[in-house]
Amino acid sequence: MRKRLLIEVYYDGWCPLCKGIRRRLERWDWFGSLQFYSIRNPEDIQHISVSPQELEARMHVRSVHDGRMQSGIAAVHKLCTRVPLLMPLSLFVWLGMKSGIGDKLYDWIAARRSIVPSGACDDEGCSIHSGHSDKAK
Repeated sequence: MRKRLLIEVYYDGWCPLCKGIRRRLERWDWFGSLQFYSIRNPEDIQHISVSPQELEARMHVRSVHDGRMQSGIAAVHKLCTRVPLLMPLSLFVWLGMKSGIGDKLYDWIAARRSIVPSGACDDEGCSIHSGHSDKAK
């Protein structure tokens, strides 16, 4: 039963908004059904068949029992079905999905989120180096 509920959440470990949401979800995950993976850690994403560009554009979730991958607002809906405090929002997220508004709103928010490269900033600014990863899951 537990494996049927387990989902892997692929989030942007360089995004302060995403990391804040992750912390909240971890506190609310009373059934232990969420496993988090930073897309900035190559080891975390090498076993999935989603391009780095797709992973950067949208959060993805993968159901462990059937391997089904979902992204964007569909991923948010999947989270709502696993996290008790979010379950009341599930219907509204589903309606947003079906109307097409949900994906547009999700993409609008995702495109405007901040990205802060882990360990790539100092007093003189930030630089992004290829191959740099966020080791914290």
